[in-house]
Order: sequence, then structure tokens, then C-alpha cells
Amino acid sequence: MTMKHFCILLLFAMTAVLSAAAKPAATAATAKPAGTAKPTSATNAKPAGSVLTSIYSANRTPSEFAEPDKAADLINRRAELAQKIQNERKRILKEDDKAKELYEEIMRLNRQLASLLEAKKSMIELNSQLLELDSAISKLKPAPAPETEAAPKDAKKEDVGKTDSADKAGKAGKE
Repeated sequence: MTMKHFCILLLFAMTAVLSAAAKPAATAATAKPAGTAKPTSATNAKPAGSVLTSIYSANRTPSEFAEPDKAADLINRRAELAQKIQNERKRILKEDDKAKELYEEIMRLNRQLASLLEAKKSMIELNSQLLELDSAISKLKPAPAPETEAAPKDAKKEDVGKTDSADKAGKAGKE
């Protein structure tokens, strides 16, 4: 696992932890019996512009929806907006001193955690196994490219012609 992959995984884990921390868990002492809880808009509303807003989502295809054209438009608009959010986050990290300082501290701690985790014997063994599998995978030959319907017919005609002429030449040589 590269440092980049580890950082991404750590970022997702931190987002999940922060998301769980943002939602107060009901305990036996604070939980109300079913049917007595009255939802209020203040407790159920998500904060606007939440730090926990996820710009990542499962890849959806327009064909999954009843209105594929409308879905395609919405999916494209969402992708554009997600890119704008990502760009704005990068801009803020470059320009805001507090954000930059916090980011650098997180990255320092991330490297420190990665070093600690990778130094454990169990992780060394697992990484070794992963490298062996990667090596075995890289030694495999790639699958042949899928052919279109037009190409096999033309190729077969050419191959048949070559085979016929080769057979004739072989028979002529034997006689």
C-alpha cells in the first residue's frame, strides 16, 4: 500500500468517524420509548455547508433510472459541482493559513501513523504477501482484446485464404 493510498483511506476513515461523532448516539439513559420521540427540525436538519459533505458517491449510470436523459443531466451537473467543491477545497488549503497549518499537522501525523503501522511484524508479512501476488499478477499475459463482429469475419476470410494457399503449397511440395 502506497502512502497515497494510505492517506486516502485515512481520510475516509476520519470522515466516517467525524460523521458518526456528529450524530449523537442514544444511550439507555437518554433514549425515549418508541413512539414518544417527536422529531424537531433543529435536531434532524443537516448543517448547511457541513464539513462532512461527501462529494463522492457510488457511480450511477443514467440507465438505472426511469428517466435516463434527466438522470444523465443531473449526474453530469453533480460531477461538475463535485469538481468545483474539490477545487475550492484545494484553493482554501493554499490560501487559508489556519487550514494550511491544520492540513500539514494532519499529514505529519498521518506519516507518523503509517510508519508505526508498517513497522509491525504482521503488516510486514502481509505487505510481503501482497508484493508476491502483485509480482505473480504482473507476470500473467494480458487477455486478447475483444474483437468486433466485422473484424473476425474479415480476418477469417484472410486466414482461410492463407490456409488454403499454404495447404496447396504443402501438397505441391509433397507431390
